[in-house]
Amino acid sequence: MHKVLQKRKEQQKQLVELAKSYAQALNKQLGGPVTAILTGSVARGDFNLHSDIDVLVVSAKLPADPLERSKLLYSVAPPRVEPKGFCPEEFQAFKSKNNPLITDALSYGIPLNED
Repeated sequence: MHKVLQKRKEQQKQLVELAKSYAQALNKQLGGPVTAILTGSVARGDFNLHSDIDVLVVSAKLPADPLERSKLLYSVAPPRVEPKGFCPEEFQAFKSKNNPLITDALSYGIPLNED
């Protein structure tokens, strides 16, 4: 493999590991279970130095209030991680409406945990 491609794959691997660490920390914070999927440019491999790390999170334990949900999701997020949280019902509703974030995550997303 060309050195540039090897470097790119290594960079992607490091960002995936950062996202996995976030998913583990969030799972611990919520007391499980959490489904986390890496999506966006990092998952596709077309990220750049300034790209954020988009993580789609699904958990029944997320707060219903949007501000409280955001506060919780960001409380354990390292720099660059951009979580987007859904309860299972919201996830299914958006999935049935072909929401681009959900369809992208299901098409090329990288699962970050076992759930």
